[in-house]
Amino acid sequence: MTREIGPQYDPDDPFKAAARLHQSSYRAKVLDVEYSDYGNRLTDADGRALLNYYDGLSVREALRRRYPQYSKRRDADLLRSEHIPFNMLAPLAGRPALTRMIIKDAFEEKLEGPFELKLEWAPEPKRNYLDDMTSFDAYLQGFGDDGELVGIGVEVKCTERGYGIKESEAERVRDPGSIYWTITHKAGIFADRELRDLAEDDLRQVWRNHLLGLAMVCRGDIARFVSLTLYPSGNIHFTRVLEKYQGYLKDSSRNSVYGCTFERFIECIHGDDEIERWKRFLKERYLFEHIA
Repeated sequence: MTREIGPQYDPDDPFKAAARLHQSSYRAKVLDVEYSDYGNRLTDADGRALLNYYDGLSVREALRRRYPQYSKRRDADLLRSEHIPFNMLAPLAGRPALTRMIIKDAFEEKLEGPFELKLEWAPEPKRNYLDDMTSFDAYLQGFGDDGELVGIGVEVKCTERGYGIKESEAERVRDPGSIYWTITHKAGIFADRELRDLAEDDLRQVWRNHLLGLAMVCRGDIARFVSLTLYPSGNIHFTRVLEKYQGYLKDSSRNSVYGCTFERFIECIHGDDEIERWKRFLKERYLFEHIA
């Protein structure tokens, strides 16, 4: 029986349309299951069976430790990005050689263990940091050459762009005395230029995730912080946004915020047969041809 690709969504931009079609095809041809609503959405039964997640390297176990309950939004939609940190980063846990290799070759940082990996995490209590709902899709921690503790906050994107501001966030942005602006000025890494543009829809999430790590530095939790966005190369929005954001940093700090494409991340994976099977899964699941 050949499964149907299923309905697509006409308002999608060209890259999102290609991504949706790829995930719909993956569901139909690889998972060999029916769709719900759109071709990229699993039925509740298949979502609950965790077909959105890699079956190996403790990926599904990591998901359930973090989220014991089923979420249709997260677990049944193959296109959304919420599942990707688990499929791409959960296998690093407990594998220091693999973690060191990914940090060095994909993220271009040189860190040593012991490493820590936390998924969908923010430091607590929130009131001591940004006092909002900002969190890291993944947080990696290790030690630099001089023994300094370094944190890498990873934000994972798929087809997303910028997002509109909510009222509570808008209040903090408008208030020059808010924790957002306090940390921005205290960090000492931003250039001497007009910084209000950091609150723009395109830049604001990069800024907030960066600020969460900088708040950890300000509190002495870590000595240095790197903010990294992991995204597919076809989402050129983030290529442009990250380059624009770096323009607000001092020259000496520009390498503290940057991006890594899915393609580069996956290409940097090497290991035994189990790791190579996972690499093949990531290629089949997330890499596809598209029109720029």
